[in-house]
Amino acid sequence: MPRRIKSLRFRLTISYVLIFGLFLTAIGFTFRSRLMTIIQDRVEEAVDQDWSAARGFLRVERGQAIWQVDPREMDQTIFLERLRRFVMVADSQGEVLEMSNGYRLQGVESAREIQARFKEGSPRLVIKEQGKDRVLLRFGVFRSEGKLYLLGVGRRMTDVGGLPNAFMTDYFTALPLLLLLTFILGWFMAGRALMPVNRLAEAAQRISGSSLHLRIPQRYANDELDQLIVAFNKMMERLSENFEQIRRFSTDVSHELRTPLTGIRGQLEVALMTARSEEEFREAIVNALEDVDRISNIVRALLLLAQAETGQLALKQQPVNVTEVVEELVEQFRASAKEEGLRLNSELEPNVYIRGDRTQMDRLVTNLLANALKYTPRGGHVDVEVRMEGGNAVIKVADDGKGIPRESLPHIFDRFYRVPGEDPDKGLGLGLSFVNWIVKAHQGQMDVSSEVGRGTTFTIKLPANMEVPEAESSIRLAEARQ
Repeated sequence: MPRRIKSLRFRLTISYVLIFGLFLTAIGFTFRSRLMTIIQDRVEEAVDQDWSAARGFLRVERGQAIWQVDPREMDQTIFLERLRRFVMVADSQGEVLEMSNGYRLQGVESAREIQARFKEGSPRLVIKEQGKDRVLLRFGVFRSEGKLYLLGVGRRMTDVGGLPNAFMTDYFTALPLLLLLTFILGWFMAGRALMPVNRLAEAAQRISGSSLHLRIPQRYANDELDQLIVAFNKMMERLSENFEQIRRFSTDVSHELRTPLTGIRGQLEVALMTARSEEEFREAIVNALEDVDRISNIVRALLLLAQAETGQLALKQQPVNVTEVVEELVEQFRASAKEEGLRLNSELEPNVYIRGDRTQMDRLVTNLLANALKYTPRGGHVDVEVRMEGGNAVIKVADDGKGIPRESLPHIFDRFYRVPGEDPDKGLGLGLSFVNWIVKAHQGQMDVSSEVGRGTTFTIKLPANMEVPEAESSIRLAEARQ
């Protein structure tokens, strides 16, 4: 039971009951107030009618109030008897000509008070209270035989609150039953509303590395719960993709490390069993050190990439002259390109700036140039271009090398991925992963187009920095003056 009390379903149901109870209570008091107002308005209207009717029956002769009624008309006689239960007639001097016993019980006005009512002139409604007894009186002046007289007619108001009070008694007697029904209905509705949430909880409990395919069917109600289901399913898709990437990454790392480790072990075992001279031992150690260097490069690259993807490698945001970066790196690669029999061409628009990290931009361009030269056969060429296009700085590296098969293009940014059939000694398969991270970290975009046998083109667009550094502005100004 305590567990149910703490449940979201119970709290939602109690919320329904409390809100509905407050709402019904407010409605009850509002209805009572409105009902009393209506009844009082009706009583006031009835008293006005009684005063007008009494004026039709009454005349004053020689200081005597005379009520004219046809004794043969029983309805008039009964009506007049009711009228005269609360009636008072007085002259302008304050002398009472007639007063009923019911009126007298409510208190008799003094002559001065009666004269004051004469001076008021217009009709007036007055409530008199005597204990629990309340009477509504209507005073007004009328003329008879050329003189003015004051006529007061009233009705008992004791019953005015009777009907509202009876209504409130019945209403609040039935209210607990209504709240009980509300609780039952709210419990049922809360259960149905939370059913998708319970399914989410059950699905989350069943999740494991082998059940990431689990999905919750949508209700297509286009409500918040549907949004929650969609978000959960998308989360499961991302988890499935991440688990698959981790699995592939573990497999690739194991494979990449196993090859050089196997080579080291084999070389050392062979040297241990067969080497006889110092030169043979030295050769085995040199070959093992080459494989150790390969392992060190793999570990270093993986560590740097992991730091980048987890946010530990922070970018140093500053204005970077992309033209200058590319120009320096092209000059560095030009000698090695010439040795390989390749032409490295550049077309660089001057002073193209972005806001980013100079070190990472060096790494980006270095990886692209190294890949282009690595996979371009002798006699080919690599073209590098830097330009402004709209609000973006564009870096384009194109070669006429082997190209990338269409089925391999979606995977070239995956860690350790190599195009099938390529020499594994040409690289670790991590360079383009770095390039992809650097472009995303600078809020840029990268497009790759390739055709087997005709070459590959990488086009990178980075948001340009329109603010030129002060030093650069001074140089431009000096050049313009010359």
